[in-house]
Amino acid sequence: MTGALLFDMDGTLIDSEPVWHEEMRALARHHRIEWTAEDAHWTTGRPMAEWAERMRERGVALDRPTIIETVATTVAERVRADVPWLPGARALLERVAEAGVPAALVTNATRGNARALLEAAPEGALRFAISREDVERDKPDPEPYAAAIRRLGADATACIAFEDSNSGARSATAAGARLWFLTTHLPSSPVPAERTLATLADLDPDALFAAVA
Repeated sequence: MTGALLFDMDGTLIDSEPVWHEEMRALARHHRIEWTAEDAHWTTGRPMAEWAERMRERGVALDRPTIIETVATTVAERVRADVPWLPGARALLERVAEAGVPAALVTNATRGNARALLEAAPEGALRFAISREDVERDKPDPEPYAAAIRRLGADATACIAFEDSNSGARSATAAGARLWFLTTHLPSSPVPAERTLATLADLDPDALFAAVA
């Protein structure tokens, strides 16, 4: 077996966290509940069920799946219309596609959100996505990354996972992958990382591909 590249979505490939936060606030206003900037920041990297339950506790009279679907659907539509690529992300995926390096998307977001990104990515760059509907336990559990590695037929210790959050970093390392951490939201990795980067633009693609060969 060989290695592969595993990409988180929000904060790694695209900067859609502000969009999520805006749509959460819109839902909160509609239901006349408080949802502060601190609440929005707290959601970053967390399983969706956690923030949906917090909204219910504040007074949103919807079940968790409906809260998640309401916010996630609008976010997917906005991302599909105008993809907020982070620096170097699309260029790297173009090189991944050209080189034929096995790669997948691993996210706590919904299948619809993941599909929006797969459709926007260069053809052949990301072979599939593991989203919240594909696993029983979200990040920080290792299941999402373990599922992606298994489906790619890769050796976990030869895989490089790109992450930017506490839960994502813990999930990737617990699955046995090598962590390359992006400081999009945090100043440093919460767990030991093989490499720390400001953006994907800081990478030499040829060196990256050699690292997973």
